[in-house]
Amino acid sequence: MSPAILWRATRAYSLPASVVPVLLGTALAVRGYGDIGRGQFNLTTFLLVLLGSVLAHFGANVINDYFDYVKGVDTRPEHGSGVITGGLMTAGQALAYALVLFAGAAVCGLFLLRINPGVVVPLVILGLACAIFYSAFLKKYALGDLLIVVAFGFGLTLGAYAVQAIEVTPRQWLLVAFISIPICLLVDAILHANNLRDASDDRAARVRTLATTLSPESGKRLQLFLLFGPLAFVLLGVLSGFLPVWSLGTLLALPLLLRAAKTLSVEGTAQTHLVFGLLYTISFVLAPTFLW
Repeated sequence: MSPAILWRATRAYSLPASVVPVLLGTALAVRGYGDIGRGQFNLTTFLLVLLGSVLAHFGANVINDYFDYVKGVDTRPEHGSGVITGGLMTAGQALAYALVLFAGAAVCGLFLLRINPGVVVPLVILGLACAIFYSAFLKKYALGDLLIVVAFGFGLTLGAYAVQAIEVTPRQWLLVAFISIPICLLVDAILHANNLRDASDDRAARVRTLATTLSPESGKRLQLFLLFGPLAFVLLGVLSGFLPVWSLGTLLALPLLLRAAKTLSVEGTAQTHLVFGLLYTISFVLAPTFLW
């Protein structure tokens, strides 16, 4: 099987969903912010966290294609990544590929165990459970948005932070989780854009998502909230003195936000997530400056 087919099966356009939270968590752990003490950057640890997150994400995408195909949800070449429905890969090959990707993520987790097993073990279990049970069971109950926010928004950010921080207190966990809210909203925007596109097919297959539960207009309004909510969070955060002035750099992502709001495309939303997320992360790397 060609590398191009394997790459396509991962739906790599959604890569920002796993990369950005890891970068944000790393920046908060290493640079420190507010009550979060400053840690020390270790390249090997960072690369293991990043690689493990990406492999788990890719595995989740592939196994989602597998379950959607065997359950009759994906039937046309444009559904999912298109590798199964287009005849480029059998369902059995997709399942095997997903397991290989999950195994690679687990190996990264094993290397990270020596750093903080109390954090790594629960997060690995949570990540695998979200990836598998979402596609196999929970997708039909409109719980996909919640799981994506938990796994890719809070989970990866908190995981990357906790593995690389010197010490972790409950207050620090809450602070990191609160800071990650814009990333949570944007990662859900990627999923919701996908669900808006597939709403008619999902209804026919009796798959429940927020896009199928809400009216078309309400679904679009939700997408606008998910896209522009992060910007409102940043503006309020800077004005209140909670976020540094540098976070206003996320305004540079406004053209992408406007385009994603107009087209409602999955790829455009993922690009917006990446650019906004990088600008947001950079604002915590710079020396903090506040309005008040």
